[in-house]
Amino acid sequence: KKMAEAPPVSVNEKKFIENALRKGIRVDGRKALTMRKLQIQFGRKAGTVEVSLGKTRVFSACSADVVKPYPDRPSEGFLRLFVDFSPMASPYFEHNRPSGRSVQLSRMVQRGIRESNAVDTESLCILSGSRVWEIRCDVRVLDDDGNLGDCANIAAVCSLLHFRRPDVTVVGDRVTLHSVDQRQPVQLAMHHIPIIISFGIIAEDESLVMIDPNRKETTVSTAELSFTVNKHKEICGIHKIGGTPLNPNKILKYANVAIENATAITEKIEKLLAEEEKSQQKRSRRGESVYTNPIEAFIDNPEMEEEKGETKKKMEEEED
Repeated sequence: KKMAEAPPVSVNEKKFIENALRKGIRVDGRKALTMRKLQIQFGRKAGTVEVSLGKTRVFSACSADVVKPYPDRPSEGFLRLFVDFSPMASPYFEHNRPSGRSVQLSRMVQRGIRESNAVDTESLCILSGSRVWEIRCDVRVLDDDGNLGDCANIAAVCSLLHFRRPDVTVVGDRVTLHSVDQRQPVQLAMHHIPIIISFGIIAEDESLVMIDPNRKETTVSTAELSFTVNKHKEICGIHKIGGTPLNPNKILKYANVAIENATAITEKIEKLLAEEEKSQQKRSRRGESVYTNPIEAFIDNPEMEEEKGETKKKMEEEED
């Protein structure tokens, strides 16, 4: 069974990929456990970032809105993650008709961040039982050259780390939102940085396992093993697609490889964020606008717009 909806690979190409892997070489010149070059470019707008992993490119943007919390969790805000597989990225992606593979990747990215409790949702509370922040992270695939899950995860994490929400003042039951001109926006509170590292598996043979598979390698793979880990050597999740069996010792070995790569990626993200912070301070001293109003930015989902409209209407009725 093929692992991804992608242009088919010929029998000769598949044999070439397998024979090259057995000799410790991959079609793009990498070794079996070497990732492609990672590039991260932050936008001028807080929460926008473009991430490239080889030729795979993903764009992510964050926005914020004030909504009413759930009755059973009155002091917790919301984190929404959406992954859009645009037909622009691949002719095998259909607009508004996600394939089974696309749904699996979207869920893997969402679980990797939300279920690992990376973002402190309690810090998003404004007024318990009445007002909380809803943070929305939109991830859009621009170019597909394999391993979309890892690239989308890194883009979403970078976007959340780069994002700044407006500061608020609460006096009694009165909530005041301050614009970016009045007060410095607030960074999101994150417990840790979860990074997804994926391996493509062509057969049970250990020599036919590679990290960060490209499009052709993903197409010929019979299984895919993904680890969600952080630099503290914690495994936040394991996701396996395909039926190829794996020895537990091999899984442990690949988990250690994933932790090493995730640690290196995390250090690179932190270094780039520190450089971006210095750049913003320089622009601020020159009198340039560093932050823009993130409220309701980059929202084009009709269902979410309708849901937000109903929530706002209820809140206005309560105030009246």
